[in-house]
Order: sequence, then structure tokens, then C-alpha cells
Amino acid sequence: MSKAFTREDDTAPAPPVVRRGVSVPTPNPVTADGLRALRAELAAGASGDRARELADHLATAMVLEPTDRGAVGFGARVTVVDDAGRRSTYRLVGAIEAAPRQGAIHWQSPIAEALHAARVGDTVVLPRGEVEVVAIDYAAS
Repeated sequence: MSKAFTREDDTAPAPPVVRRGVSVPTPNPVTADGLRALRAELAAGASGDRARELADHLATAMVLEPTDRGAVGFGARVTVVDDAGRRSTYRLVGAIEAAPRQGAIHWQSPIAEALHAARVGDTVVLPRGEVEVVAIDYAAS
């Protein structure tokens, strides 16, 4: 019999489990709202991979509070207007909270990095072009 059809080692470790979802970043910042939502989802009975994902994120989550509410930072809701008058609102959040279709973007995304430290009235270059920051809000969502 060919060697290709025999087991070389019965004690070989099992392949690692591949998890889908959001990997846990280091550091793992979350907003206070995000932390409450994660805990509520886990308490409501998330199961399987989702429960493990939530538990992994909660184990290392750290709530970041803004240091300068006049500038865009983690947790800020930022409204911008482009030259055509089109308004867009983004909220800079942690990895597990990101929901781009709802405007919640990861704080290390290209858009968030371009907006970081901007103030009302500043012009910022986003992937779609230049925009003006017209509002910054840190109120809970």
C-alpha cells in the first residue's frame, strides 16, 4: 500500500477552530452604549459561536470616554456635508459595534481616521471627496 494512504501520526492535534465574526482587537475599546448592548445580547440568550464571540469581546472590552468633546474622537457622532449638500453622519465605535449601514464605523477605518481630531468647520478629505464637519455629538445613542 502507498504511504499516501496511511496515517502518519494518530496523536496529531486537531486543526484549530476557525471562528467567523469580528476578531478581538488589542486594545478592545467600546462605547458605554456598546458595552450595554453586548451584555444585553449575551444575557438574552445568544448561543454557539455568537455567545463565544460576545464573551471574548466582553472579557477584554474597555470603555473609552472622550477627552475633548469639541473634536472628533472615539464615540463621537459626526455629521459632514459635501459640496453637493449631501449630509452623512458617522459614529466612531469599537470593532464589535461597527455597523456601517447604520453609520457606525470602526474607529480605525479610513473614514474614522480622516475625521479624527477634526472640529466643526474643518474640511476633511474622505474617500468620496472633501467634506465639511458641521456637527459633533457625544450624546448616548
